Amino acid sequence: MIIRAAIRSDLGAILRLLRELGDTTPAQSSTVRMSSAAVRAWTRIENDPDRTVLVAERRGQIIGTLDLLVVPNLTHDAQSWAVVDNLVVDPACRRAGVGRALVEDAVDRASRAGCYKIELVSHESRAGARQFSTAMGFAGSAEGFRRYL
Repeated sequence: MIIRAAIRSDLGAILRLLRELGDTTPAQSSTVRMSSAAVRAWTRIENDPDRTVLVAERRGQIIGTLDLLVVPNLTHDAQSWAVVDNLVVDPACRRAGVGRALVEDAVDRASRAGCYKIELVSHESRAGARQFSTAMGFAGSAEGFRRYL
């Protein structure tokens, strides 16, 4: 298995994995369509030097992904911080170290970028994700709130 930065040709596989997060409508979930909105979003992501989508690849198949964002900051002596979101591993490949490898790579990248902290975001309803985060050395340190627009 290799962990690498995603490229445009990975987009279809990434979108397939992201369906696991459950934020698609039933009509969308039956097929993975590469909408023009997804392509536009990907173009913005790949042109952002502070944003990296990582993929885990095994035998030519994308089996996991996460989104890493390095955030410029004015506190902590202007050291950046990082956030990991949209961590997904193919259900058939879970509990095999894929998520661990993705997060370790993200932590390494954040450290090399000079970040003073890294946050791992997951929905509160995902108990398995909470256990995984703790096992990876992340501690619950804040309560977040969200407002959808």
